[in-house]
Amino acid sequence: MLPLREGVKNGILAAEGIISDRYGRRRGWVTAEDGVVTGMGDGDCPTDPDVTGFILADTLNMHTHCADYGLKVPEGMSLEELVAPPDGLKHRYLRETPADVLGGSMERFSSDSRSFGSTSFVDFREGGVGGCRLLRSRCPDAVILGRPVSPEFDPEEVSAILDVADGIGISSVSDMDPAYIEQVADAVRERRMVFAIHVSERVREDIDFVLSLDPAFVVHMCEATEDDMGKCAEAEVPVVVCPTSNLYFGRRPPIALAQACGVDLALGTDNGMLCRPDMVAEAAVFAEEAERQGGDPSDSLRALARLSRKILNAVKSNHVAAFPGPVAVLPAPDLDAVGAVRNGAERIILEQQRRI
Repeated sequence: MLPLREGVKNGILAAEGIISDRYGRRRGWVTAEDGVVTGMGDGDCPTDPDVTGFILADTLNMHTHCADYGLKVPEGMSLEELVAPPDGLKHRYLRETPADVLGGSMERFSSDSRSFGSTSFVDFREGGVGGCRLLRSRCPDAVILGRPVSPEFDPEEVSAILDVADGIGISSVSDMDPAYIEQVADAVRERRMVFAIHVSERVREDIDFVLSLDPAFVVHMCEATEDDMGKCAEAEVPVVVCPTSNLYFGRRPPIALAQACGVDLALGTDNGMLCRPDMVAEAAVFAEEAERQGGDPSDSLRALARLSRKILNAVKSNHVAAFPGPVAVLPAPDLDAVGAVRNGAERIILEQQRRI
């Protein structure tokens, strides 16, 4: 079931509360007519508000693999059997499925993502240059982190990927030769683009080596220690957690540990084959898991915005700004962040025709 839109399509809506977008978090308002944004600003709403709550714009899904949105996952598969390169089920599916079918899955993923209120998504795009070109052609507003396919470092391949993508997002250091990873990271840094990497998802990995690569962010960290998290905090490297995906495989997203160590957290939905790209629903799982771990569930809304701002401001191309995303209004009369995400089905989705 998609987010509720009835009641705002056929009239004028005014909402006020806390705006969160690429420019920060502050008190503000938004107005709309027939479900389309007509104004947005800081401070008090210029008219009596119909809704008080959280106004989310520029929300990015910070970690996705959208091409496998059409894959049906058999029950009982382990993480390794499903996603470990090169022959996990997902990778076989991506190799064997025609490009037009994969492209259709990408388009459905993007459409569903917007319907849930996300501006865009940060995709770790498999398939080398061809995979990046396919995603860019089907989803022009995606933030693409490509992945080389050459078994040895090929500077021409990496350069070609970076001509299409916004950076490089690779598998873990357990899956690749460290020297190869270093060369890729150096090439990305020379272009001043985004480099990111999966870390300690299945087994603990060398955080000192990972941080030496100067990643914009790392993903998962399920097997990380307190010392590992402390080093991420010191290096100011955010951690993207994917609670629904992690819990599916019996792993715990390290929410409370990251919070205790002062690490900035962000959210992603991970593989399209595992769950829908609904970031508010993911925030609700984050809040529940944080509470279970003794952490702060109210961090769930901040996790939707902080890294999104950094990445939107970091990507060199202007393709995301050219496709202004929806604005999600989460009703919360008392501005209770946890209650807002837990009642996410009540959200109101407003479309933007241009950036306000």
